[in-house]
Amino acid sequence: MTKLTAFAPLLDRTVEIGFENARIVSVSPSDSKTDLCIGPTLFDIQVNGYGGETCKLCAPEKKEALAFITALMRENGVGWWIPTVCTGAQNSLETAFRLLGETLDEDSDTAASIPGFHLEGPYISPEDGPRGVHEKAVIRPANWGEFQRLQDLCGHRILYVTLAPEQEGAVAFTRQAVAAGVVVSMGHSAMTREDLARLVDAGATMSTHLGNGAHDMIQRHNNYLWYQLACRQTYASFISDGQHLPRECLYSMLRAKGLDKALITSDCVSLGGLPAGRYGDVEKQASGRLCAIGTNNLSGSASNLRECVECVIPMGGVSHADGWRLASLQPAKVLGLDDRLGLEPGKEATLTLYRYRADGPHIEVRETWVGGKKVFDAETSPRTAVREENVNIAEI
Repeated sequence: MTKLTAFAPLLDRTVEIGFENARIVSVSPSDSKTDLCIGPTLFDIQVNGYGGETCKLCAPEKKEALAFITALMRENGVGWWIPTVCTGAQNSLETAFRLLGETLDEDSDTAASIPGFHLEGPYISPEDGPRGVHEKAVIRPANWGEFQRLQDLCGHRILYVTLAPEQEGAVAFTRQAVAAGVVVSMGHSAMTREDLARLVDAGATMSTHLGNGAHDMIQRHNNYLWYQLACRQTYASFISDGQHLPRECLYSMLRAKGLDKALITSDCVSLGGLPAGRYGDVEKQASGRLCAIGTNNLSGSASNLRECVECVIPMGGVSHADGWRLASLQPAKVLGLDDRLGLEPGKEATLTLYRYRADGPHIEVRETWVGGKKVFDAETSPRTAVREENVNIAEI
């Protein structure tokens, strides 16, 4: 049996966790003195790319990108993550999901860190603002037949879909998706309260990166941000990278939604982890902000989920334990994976061991375990070099 002893913020005590055959078998109080913390692994449910690679695979030789990104995620304490494929033409989406599915079929180690995939669009609002940087020309009505084709190609691994409630066919699509065990999230939308109510009634359970993918100017009282914050049947994800939501906005939104209905994600793109500088038409500033050259307009997130936890604690005014929970147990709960992730006997030994310093705050990842296997050790694992030369600005 493998045993790890550390302070567990989610349990508010030092514990000895024993596991074998990939499962936790015991969690016992410990009087040991340690400067280490332990938690269920960080789980990022929205990753577009990282370290110079993208998740939207376009050719067989790009399949290695998933293993590469997985290594970088694990080094940052993210043992689970969800590759995201955004709006595209049907043939582009089919290629991406076929290659994603083949990759996990062929690489069991990478597959252990990827519970499934996320389709963001193409069934979203075509309006400027809500559609974000999604390509307008290929935004289209919700199409269950097309989605089933994508599911077949990737081995039925699409866990959730982001769509706009007002898009044609969204309600019928949602009913079919939920019946098939797929989570439906609302996002990139200019929905009315009636649109929201119809989709929630059909089974939608989440809002994607609430506060972003929206108009710059909206009516102050009657708008889709308030509607989603007030909805008690749904969860909401927030990008807590310090760039997408100002401090006061993140603080207020977390409280309006409630920590029990919130989770955080990075929504990172391929420039994540790369040094500051100019990459084609995009600049990564020293602060980590990605902008179109000559503007302050966001061009995606460059943070990983560990950094988002470091941001959400001071910006959101939450505790160390709640910051970790928002990035681990809450995402698992939303996607129906909370039977696997946790700190109780019977749960998977999928854990992150780290040092926590309150000033900053700062999280120093020491070990990442996935299914009882140590997949990163700060003492012995070589660090993965990012790939600045691989960045394709069209994919950000």
